[in-house]
Amino acid sequence: MSSWKKAAPWLLPAALTAVAVVWAVAAIGDTLTAQAPPAFAYSVAVLYDAVWLYALAQETAHRRQGSSARLPKAIGWVFLPLTVAVLAVHGLLAGDVLAAVVGALIPVLAKVTLVMAIDRERTRISARAQAAIDRTRAATRDRIAVSRAVAAARADETKAAAEILKATREAEAEAVTVTHDAFERYAEVIDQHPLEPAEQLPGLVSDRELEALLSGGVPEGVPALGTGGERPSGTGSGTPSAQEAKAANDQAVALLAAQLYATCPPPSKRKFREAMRSEMNARGLTGSWETIDALYDREKALTEPSGGQP
Repeated sequence: MSSWKKAAPWLLPAALTAVAVVWAVAAIGDTLTAQAPPAFAYSVAVLYDAVWLYALAQETAHRRQGSSARLPKAIGWVFLPLTVAVLAVHGLLAGDVLAAVVGALIPVLAKVTLVMAIDRERTRISARAQAAIDRTRAATRDRIAVSRAVAAARADETKAAAEILKATREAEAEAVTVTHDAFERYAEVIDQHPLEPAEQLPGLVSDRELEALLSGGVPEGVPALGTGGERPSGTGSGTPSAQEAKAANDQAVALLAAQLYATCPPPSKRKFREAMRSEMNARGLTGSWETIDALYDREKALTEPSGGQP
């Protein structure tokens, strides 16, 4: 029974609004068919009345909860005279004055009865209570905005961390690949330039000695400088003899020659000499031009098909 009493004031406004909407759709669509296809004309009429109904619904909702309804009110009062004018013009164009008057009166009655129903049920609160409600709503909106901002920041942080982790993994994989390629290149150089101790050229190193030098060790027979190992008589502890220093220098020069020649294609003798002299000066190594030329001829002979191990 209480629900019926609550719904009773809205029956007449709902019926009048429905009649006004149907009549407006028919009038607007019929008027526009003279200038556009019927489907387009009636679709425009439907959209027109849909906006009007939406404004009425929003005005009702706002006034029920005591909040401001300025924009819905403005749209409703703008659409009302437009609808009245359209219905009146449509009736006059049809030559029926009574239809024009009744058609123009229907949306007015619908609007008036709707406003009365809204005023009957709207929430009546004081200005102070309304201000408190507005403050609560504003604080709620602020909290929601802050929560969304925090969630967005956390999502960005997670995304950035994932990108950093991905970049780190890619860098580690690339480092492993570069290291593997370097070892492959080193193995290829060793295969193409097998060096055994030779008496023809001083300073040539074997594969075993080359591996020791690359790994930071010292080949057998050449004591580490300053290690205090066993020295021939006449040398102080920790100080290499001149022969030992020269042997280490010659081995380093031979190793450098093998490294600089192992390019594809091999360098010319002029470029080889320039590169050798530049690298030797940078590393503090000594050697004559004759020794550099001999090392170049040696490397060239090792790479030729007719060449072989000495």
